[in-house]
Amino acid sequence: MPASDCTAEGNMIQLRIQKESDLYNPYDPSQTKINEKVYHYLKSFCTELEYKKHLHDTLQLITDEPINEEKFKAALQEAVKQDRDEFDLQIAINRKRAIWGYIMGILLSIVGVTLSVFLDQILLALISFLGTMTISDAVTIQAKLNPDIKRLRRLLDPFSDFKLEVVQTDQRQSEG
Repeated sequence: MPASDCTAEGNMIQLRIQKESDLYNPYDPSQTKINEKVYHYLKSFCTELEYKKHLHDTLQLITDEPINEEKFKAALQEAVKQDRDEFDLQIAINRKRAIWGYIMGILLSIVGVTLSVFLDQILLALISFLGTMTISDAVTIQAKLNPDIKRLRRLLDPFSDFKLEVVQTDQRQSEG
């Protein structure tokens, strides 16, 4: 299946396929959705180290037959867009959860303090504990979870401006 390589001219991702249909989901007759294995292989180069260096700016397809470059780029960018949309949706859901966490935590704390005169110490401690834990969860979402998701989203940036190079194997053999 796919193989990667770093050349002397610069770092690139190389993907070896036999025919263009290998790039697309076999269950998609329109061939507009990228093959999951191909997409996961390409995303494996989206690490923090690679992102900071922005090493892989060229994707080289090595194939036995011609490839419609624009069609493949569109399929890849659509897959990246779907991933980004999922990240954005999760961030929005997490924001709502954090807001509700803050509200519930503050309400539980207020209820605990207000009812402290009428409640015994164990129930007061339980209400106070629930309020504190709810606020703690909201802070974790806001300070840790959402920034991590945003970082994962940014790792897909190299696919927004990559160069695609198609090399047919019979051309490579004649050059060598």
